[in-house]
Amino acid sequence: MTAINNKGRDSGKSATLKTTTGNKSKPTARKEQDMSAQAQRLRVLEFLRASPQTTYSLRAHGISHPAQRVRELIYIDGYLINSDPVVAVDSDGYRHSRVALYSLGGEPDTRDLFDMEVA
Repeated sequence: MTAINNKGRDSGKSATLKTTTGNKSKPTARKEQDMSAQAQRLRVLEFLRASPQTTYSLRAHGISHPAQRVRELIYIDGYLINSDPVVAVDSDGYRHSRVALYSLGGEPDTRDLFDMEVA
């Protein structure tokens, strides 16, 4: 019997889905996915271009730390990403208030200033 914590969950139960297995020697049918921060940023952009995403929906797509990836997209890569607080339900069915809903507000200007024609 497992102990119940103050939120009503079993203390041994994680709020997120288990995504790893203990035996790495078995070949898998699907190709290993690049989990580097850069690859995750590219996937976040792909999802945001399609539609606004919550923290939980990005985690479900394999983004391990959505807030950090969004921050990197804003401050390193120059994207305009809006964050609005919403109520969301996690993978266990619990409601959470003030979960970030990210939406792409604009992409960085990548035009080369030296190649622009003078009017």
